[in-house]
Amino acid sequence: MRIGIDLGGSHIGIALIENNIIKEKIEIELEKKENIVLYIMNILDYYISKFKEDNNIELIGIASPGNPNNSDFCITNIVNLGIERLDLNNIVEKYKIPIKLKNDSKAAGLAEFKYGSLKEYEDAVFLCLGTGIGSAVFLNGRLLEANKYVGFELGHIVIDRNGLQCNCGKKGCFETYCSIKRFKENAKRILKLEEIPSEELLEKIKDNIANKEISKLIEEYIDNLIIGLSNVIDVFEPEAISLGGSFVFFKDIFYKKLEFEMNKRKYVFNKGSVPKIVLAELKNDAGMLGAIL
Repeated sequence: MRIGIDLGGSHIGIALIENNIIKEKIEIELEKKENIVLYIMNILDYYISKFKEDNNIELIGIASPGNPNNSDFCITNIVNLGIERLDLNNIVEKYKIPIKLKNDSKAAGLAEFKYGSLKEYEDAVFLCLGTGIGSAVFLNGRLLEANKYVGFELGHIVIDRNGLQCNCGKKGCFETYCSIKRFKENAKRILKLEEIPSEELLEKIKDNIANKEISKLIEEYIDNLIIGLSNVIDVFEPEAISLGGSFVFFKDIFYKKLEFEMNKRKYVFNKGSVPKIVLAELKNDAGMLGAIL
């Protein structure tokens, strides 16, 4: 048995996995806490202990935003949670179980590449559009990895050098325009809504699709997404790009329009070639499954 943990920008997913099949799964919303590090560590400690009681755990895989370091069991620069360093040595020392750390988008991308939407391709890109934009790039069947930090952070390609401030410190990053978090914030502002579940927000958007501001918001989102995708395509020339994260939930208002616009604008891509645009299949399970690979 293995434990797969997905530490996301808004939730923690924890799963007990056997032969790449999830046997038990817990989803925990990450609340705004004064000491977010202590809150996360207490959750990890509780559920690792719970799963270990009746199972022989051979590996704990943890997927997280930021830069994982498997030599000293810490994750640094978890920007969207405001965490500079998450030290997991206490978990290692307490449970004496091997721990493998991965960037969350690389983990989800690996799961999609092995089991999901990208399993038929050798050259592919996975983009997780959610709180930010995470990414994983595959070439000749292998995940591309940088030597020092997480690398291949396509969400931080600059698409407008005088644009919006990004949490990373730069301006105009791809994710400042195309994260689903930003889209939802803008939609709620236009519709004058307080915090509501995504399901309700989606229905409100559909009900107001003729609203000029909503229509413009969707068009601008697609335009910015195509700018980012065109850069990715020109650099890596993938056979397919899988779009995951919360984007999949909002597919009804984005996906067909994106496909139509990309095919209409073939001239913006290198050699006029548009790769297959697919939707991620594994949803919230991807990070947990990829964490143990």
